[in-house]
This record gives sequence, C-alpha cells and structure tokens, in this order.
Amino acid sequence: MRRTILSAILFLMASLVAFGQSAPADARQDPRQDQRDARQDKQTVRSDMTDMKQDRVDLRQDVKAGDKAAAAKAQKELRQDARDMRRDEKKALKDRKADRKDAKADRRDARAVRREAVVDRRQMGARTGMAPHGGHR
Repeated sequence: MRRTILSAILFLMASLVAFGQSAPADARQDPRQDQRDARQDKQTVRSDMTDMKQDRVDLRQDVKAGDKAAAAKAQKELRQDARDMRRDEKKALKDRKADRKDAKADRRDARAVRREAVVDRRQMGARTGMAPHGGHR
C-alpha cells in the first residue's frame, strides 16, 4: 500500500516537473507587452501619416512658389514616405499573421497538456489488480 502511494506521488511530482519544463516560452511572456508593442506600432503609423501630409503641403507650396528644386525634393520625400508606409503595412500584416499562428500553436499545446493530465489522473485512479496487502494470492 505504501509502495503504491509513494510511487503515485513520485509519478505525480515527475509529471508536474515535466509539465513545468515543457511550457512554451511565449506563454510565460507578459501579455501586456504585446499591447504595448501594438500601441507603439499605431503611434509610428500615425507619425508616418503626419509626415506624408506635411510633405504634400510642402510640395504644393513649392510648386505654387515656383521653386522647382524644393518641389523635386519634396516629391522625392513623399514617394519615400509612401514606400515606407507600404513596407510597414506589409510588415504589420505579417506580424499579425505570425501572432495568430503562435496563439493557435499555444492553444494546441495547452489542449495536449490538458489531455495528458486527464490520462495521468485516470491512470493514477486505475486499479492495479493488487490486493490491499501488496501482493497477489
């Protein structure tokens, strides 16, 4: 009886240690960090949009003033800003897809761990066929 209880306790402790070591590193990450990163990305996009608008205003003013050199420079900056915006949008989309994929994998891993825990509990509660005194007769 004592041997069965002791082995059950040891098995349970080993399972808990194994579970703790196999937990994904992403699950331990602070979820608020993702929110801060998203907020920072939105702020960057807003500042890029403001820069584009300002470049357009500068371009219009230079064209009205007849300053071709400044207009060409403003046009170049405007095109660069547009390229940067497209690149940032593609990167943001790629990051969102990767985050969704990671979240899905984390949920899949959590389900697998829960299933293993249920199986372990069932095995712990299963009768071993041994008599209470510790042996067969």
